[in-house]
Amino acid sequence: MSLHDGKRGELRLYHAPSSYYSMIARFALAERGVAYTPVFVDIHARMSQQAPDYVRLNPHMTVPTLTGAGFDLYESRAIALYAFGLEESGLDEETRGWLDLHYGYPIEELTFGRLLTRNPLAGVLFPKRLDAARQKLLKLAEANPDLAELYRQRADVFAHRVLAFDPHLVRALGVRRQSEAIGFLDRLEAALGDGRAWLVTSGFGVADIVWIVFLARMQFTGLGAEIDQRPKLARYWHAAEARRSFAAADIWTRLHLGRLIAGILGLVK
Repeated sequence: MSLHDGKRGELRLYHAPSSYYSMIARFALAERGVAYTPVFVDIHARMSQQAPDYVRLNPHMTVPTLTGAGFDLYESRAIALYAFGLEESGLDEETRGWLDLHYGYPIEELTFGRLLTRNPLAGVLFPKRLDAARQKLLKLAEANPDLAELYRQRADVFAHRVLAFDPHLVRALGVRRQSEAIGFLDRLEAALGDGRAWLVTSGFGVADIVWIVFLARMQFTGLGAEIDQRPKLARYWHAAEARRSFAAADIWTRLHLGRLIAGILGLVK
């Protein structure tokens, strides 16, 4: 019995267009033709992911969230597996290895590390915004006793980020994360060295979903030339871009400021 039986017309995906992990969810669902109703979550201006109603839906206060008939999925990995009709226990070793490697890497530290390193003003403003978010979470904890522990836990996450993105430390952080990311590109190039079309010999799957979005983030952060320098990886990337699901999933390879603002203003779903 398919995991999709009886659920296709009832799915709602809470997402943010620019969110890395939302892209993974959208890509997986588009690739498998799983229909859903998109629900925009303003994770920037209004920080709607911290609203009590959303926290009751997703206690992690993150996007994406996929809801259906009697189930909620909070993580892009779980959503991607659902889209492909898979479960963790049934994964082959190769696929599991690629997924574990991907999800063990803090992609936000690459994204924001490079931004803060290249933009001095962002380096000043971003830590202040993180601290403001932490303070807001603590106030929400006081105002919502039933959710207080969740809000305090999330505030601790932001406290860690304030330290991680300290202006005096962020350059070294960005360099380290960039070096690790380029190392991943070398591993992908080596894996594709036997002429295979996709990462796992059985065909296009969830491993490709997550690593293609990773390659898109490399483009987004100005590291796209690293892909072009690896011929097998460049072939893989261009084949991925040509998939109908790639376009349908709205994978961002650059900042779309107008669309970001439109989403915040409620002009897109």
